[in-house]
Amino acid sequence: MKSIGVLYTELLDYYDAGTGNTAWISGVNIFVALALAPFANFFGERYTYRAVMITGSCLILIGHTSSAFVPNIEWLYFTYGIVTGTGYSLIMAPSATVMNFYFKEKRSFANGVMVGSSGFCGMGFPYLYRFLFDKFSLHGALLIIGAIFFNTCAASSCLRQPPMLTQRKRVREKRRESLINMSAEDRKRIVKVGLFENKRFTIYLMAVCFQLANFGGNLVALPGQVRSLQLGKETVALSVSLVGASEIVCRIFLGWVGDLNIMKRTTILMICSLGSCVSAICIPFVLCQESLFVYAVLVALFSGSAWSLVGVIVIDCVGLNDFSPGFGLVYMGVAISTLLTQPLAGWLEDITGNWDMSFRFNGFLSGAAFLLCLLEYLFGNMCNRKMTEEEKSNDCKKTAYPEIVLQCTEKEIVKEKENTRF
Repeated sequence: MKSIGVLYTELLDYYDAGTGNTAWISGVNIFVALALAPFANFFGERYTYRAVMITGSCLILIGHTSSAFVPNIEWLYFTYGIVTGTGYSLIMAPSATVMNFYFKEKRSFANGVMVGSSGFCGMGFPYLYRFLFDKFSLHGALLIIGAIFFNTCAASSCLRQPPMLTQRKRVREKRRESLINMSAEDRKRIVKVGLFENKRFTIYLMAVCFQLANFGGNLVALPGQVRSLQLGKETVALSVSLVGASEIVCRIFLGWVGDLNIMKRTTILMICSLGSCVSAICIPFVLCQESLFVYAVLVALFSGSAWSLVGVIVIDCVGLNDFSPGFGLVYMGVAISTLLTQPLAGWLEDITGNWDMSFRFNGFLSGAAFLLCLLEYLFGNMCNRKMTEEEKSNDCKKTAYPEIVLQCTEKEIVKEKENTRF
């Protein structure tokens, strides 16, 4: 999916359908891949993540193969956008979710390693795409790419279901429930809207959506800017490859820092949002090949590396028991924001004739994420202090543990004696 920038420029040259309309293909693809995450996780818990990911591998093959035979660009909205996007969803969400059940102390670092490893593909696939497009044309390349992605079917077969989820499945089997006759609890877990009552979760969900929307917009704006400067197709591939290569280091490093407890993970997200905002707003003033390469590294450092924090932040907010539906809701939110930002980045270029406003809009998105994190950080701490002061006196009365000794005021002691008389 990170190599969508190379495919995007190739589709622009092949179909000449306009930057905004062409960006809809990648927008629909990423939207479907992320929006179906709650359903992918639900089916993963119910029928094992292995079965779900194998199904996703087959859909990716079907989507790429059918895309090679479409007569016009409109068909790609369905074949590449919906079919392939559904396949991506059945692989992305389960693989990112299941890993968190196996780690506790080094969970943030494990997330960084997992999402950082995708940088190897992000580094190599742009050149592979470029080679295949030059050697076999657009349609021939799509056939080969679909066959390559189908290898995820073999990798998925090695996946083992976590014991916690296996136990849940055994309980369901005892109740002999079927998909048609789901319990009310299961239906609620697909899209667990009750999690929005958790204000902290809601705020960080919005912040993550804005921040990762910046990342999605840059996947279109960066290669589009390189193409508009007529730096050549090889430079387009190099710019996208730099993002992937930098993510290998940045995502693993950010996950490692998140486990050190030097600062809160949400504070790290706030710093990343600020860095994304400043770099996106400044890049239109220094447009050249070298500055775009530096910007590609900054996209990986501030925008792309935020993916390594998503899972652990969700667990910090809702706990491991509600992690699967909570993580699915985050993916769904990112899907909606990305669906809008990628085509909008192309339309802004169509209207203004350059990519400057697209980059500034990406910066605005990260700025919004920064403000949300900052507000939660400031007001959240204030609320926590008030709650601690109010609950301190109550805890001294309710606690059942003799080792916890809390000081009560003289007035509270008098009131307690008066209450015991009655």
